[in-house]
Amino acid sequence: MTQDTSTYYVWIGGSCDYGHKERVGGAAVVIEHNDNTISHDVISDIHTTEFRMMLTLMIKVMQEIPEGSDILFLTNAAYIQNFDKTPTAKSANPDLIVQCIKEKKRHNSVGVKIVQYHKSPLLIETHDRATEAMAKTRKEFHQKNK
Repeated sequence: MTQDTSTYYVWIGGSCDYGHKERVGGAAVVIEHNDNTISHDVISDIHTTEFRMMLTLMIKVMQEIPEGSDILFLTNAAYIQNFDKTPTAKSANPDLIVQCIKEKKRHNSVGVKIVQYHKSPLLIETHDRATEAMAKTRKEFHQKNK
């Protein structure tokens, strides 16, 4: 993919372990700008989903990137394409979507592009980092609750 040097390319992936009663979700990003990796971040939490974690991390990224920027989130998670659509009564995570809409207004442009997972090493990296963070969060949760 040819990158525009003024755009922030944010590779974002998530992971969730739906099979556990304490379900842990995680998300991770790799941010590129001017053909350089400028940042990595990862979050995870207990009793949540990867989609909630991805939206939370999108908000954080939009808050941290300089105002007036162009941002393109690259992911294989079609769910986050609706990050800027006004939530309805049936919307999942309406609180986070409202925050995404607010943060998007600070920037020149913010979009989401769906990319193929297996052809995107940075997307694979974000998924792996999110999965590692989930495992750590689950381990800490169980140690604390022994």
